[in-house]
Amino acid sequence: MSQGRIITVLLLMIAGFGVMVHLFTAAIAPPEADPSVASFNLSRPRAPAEARKLVNPIPFSQKMLERGRDIYHEKGGCYVCHGDSGKGDGEAGVLLAPKPTDLTNGNFQLLRKDGEMWWAIKHGVEGTGMFSYAPRTITEEEAWIVIHYIRTLNEAS
Repeated sequence: MSQGRIITVLLLMIAGFGVMVHLFTAAIAPPEADPSVASFNLSRPRAPAEARKLVNPIPFSQKMLERGRDIYHEKGGCYVCHGDSGKGDGEAGVLLAPKPTDLTNGNFQLLRKDGEMWWAIKHGVEGTGMFSYAPRTITEEEAWIVIHYIRTLNEAS
């Protein structure tokens, strides 16, 4: 086979691979995503009414805040989707539709009760990429602890 044919075949293979990647990416996160899916309605509750009434049993302290930060950035892996600063811009979040919640959003902070956040961490959120983390990845107690840290992200925005 001549050098010209080898180069042509390689270029065609590269182009074909590029088309496959484009089609695969478009299938996962379509560029013209339905607006109702692209940004989740924050005003809709994400947990049963009884879960919204739950109160965080872990007293807030500097020590718990530091543990919560460690869980968020390490064991819990929250940053992977929600981002280092909590803005919903984590590396894995790019492929999700709807996008991960911006935990620094003041409306999110006002509308979400601790019990609702705990329930979402424990059970996941239907229709999103948020799956159950407790007790699979973190304990239920650690879920409460990470909520203390999430509450401080509003101050960083």
